[in-house]
Amino acid sequence: MTIALRDYQANAVQAVRDAYRGGARAVLLVLPTGGGKTVVFSHVTGTTAERGRRVVILAHRVELIRQASNKLTDAGVQHGIIAPNFTPTPRDLVQVASVQTLARRLEDPRYAPPDLIVIDEAHHSVAGQWAKVTAAYPKARLLGVTATPERLDGRGLGTIAGGVFDAMVEGPSVGDLTKMGFLSPARVFAPADGPDLSGVRTRGGDYDAAALAGAMGGMRVVGDAVEHYAKHCPGQPAILFSPSVAHAETMAAAFRAAGWRAVAASGASPPAERDAAIKGLGTGTVQVLCSCDLISEGLDVPAVGAVILMRPTKSLGLYLQQVGRGLRPAPGKDHLTVLDHAGNTLAHGLIADAREWSLEGRKKRPANPGIRQCKQCLAIFSGPKCTECGWSTPAGAGTPREIEHVAGELREIDAPPVTVDTARLNHLRTAKLSDLILQAAGRAKDLHEIAKARGFKRGWAWHQQERWRAAHAPARTVAAPVPPPAPALPAASHGEDFSEIDRWMQGAA
Repeated sequence: MTIALRDYQANAVQAVRDAYRGGARAVLLVLPTGGGKTVVFSHVTGTTAERGRRVVILAHRVELIRQASNKLTDAGVQHGIIAPNFTPTPRDLVQVASVQTLARRLEDPRYAPPDLIVIDEAHHSVAGQWAKVTAAYPKARLLGVTATPERLDGRGLGTIAGGVFDAMVEGPSVGDLTKMGFLSPARVFAPADGPDLSGVRTRGGDYDAAALAGAMGGMRVVGDAVEHYAKHCPGQPAILFSPSVAHAETMAAAFRAAGWRAVAASGASPPAERDAAIKGLGTGTVQVLCSCDLISEGLDVPAVGAVILMRPTKSLGLYLQQVGRGLRPAPGKDHLTVLDHAGNTLAHGLIADAREWSLEGRKKRPANPGIRQCKQCLAIFSGPKCTECGWSTPAGAGTPREIEHVAGELREIDAPPVTVDTARLNHLRTAKLSDLILQAAGRAKDLHEIAKARGFKRGWAWHQQERWRAAHAPARTVAAPVPPPAPALPAASHGEDFSEIDRWMQGAA
């Protein structure tokens, strides 16, 4: 079993191992979309199986099941699939399972209890079927992976918040991976003001799907999507996120009328049509894929050069998942274009902004029920009428209607420029580490550059700088205390007496 890990991925595996060794039963690993979550848990799965331990990988979408299976196959890890229309192979130590199917087969005596359960897209892990499966195997350890470690409503995934995880490991951020060259920088165009959502009700932490589809209360999406696509990213493979199937079909028709190759697809589309539409983005037969509830997770098409947001959302996680579909780098792709007609960037910030994650979740924003802005005098008020001028919602505004596209220009959201020197990065990643440290000569800037390029843990550069200072201190000074050794790069076991969980995760030396 051979899966090559990047330095930061190897560090993540080591940190997960340390968390188990410290007593955790359920560890949540956070890596941005495009950071290689599937690679990491496939590595953990393979090394676990090599020790004769059983692993179940849980996923809730066919795209995620296929993705995990393909990665395991590439690594030479024999596995079975527990899902409709697949022949069971219960003797395989590794099983990739549809959570819906496994929840119905928990009493099947052919399957022995797993030692490790891997939960893909673990922000779903508190739902009923997930909880049913994990509760059925109380002795199994859990490894969850996600780019967005919180639920739709902002609640955390930790046991303290009613979730299942008792430890969290955070990998590099989107900004860090962009600077390393592993993700593409994003250019974001958004309206000066977001759409009016005052009449759209909330359900389950996000805008109600039916209300969004009908655009109640005069909700408007700013700017013409076809026009802005032609202006900012003509011909680029693009994914458009719609609030309804009807809207996705309408947008696809509008793009086709303008001469672009566009199709609509949703979670309700026949599987063959969905697969053909997604593959078309990579082959060029599809330029714009207009989707609804289809590909905010599990899509891996690096060629995607544009993301068009037309579904307003209160969910930070959904926003990050959608924009993340286009962050993977590809030949000839120097950036991702984000056309944010829904104003989600204004609500949630730029994709590369630093964010603090917690197993407890985000603090809820104070609710302001009924707070509105007058369309006539712009005063802020609550209640049915403006207290300044008497304006009120026009009659019939509460009647559902199709989304209204109002005139407006998207402007680029300023962000610190991200420059990636590919040759320099390759040198820092592949050159002999001792030579790089010698060339840095204790300079903090150079050492931090090496640490970022190789994904080393925080503190590595400081340790190296202290070692340099100690080694080159003038003879007349008192010798400095011997500093603690620099954290070693993750590697195979060097003979330590690891705990049992550590051994079966680590695999053969």
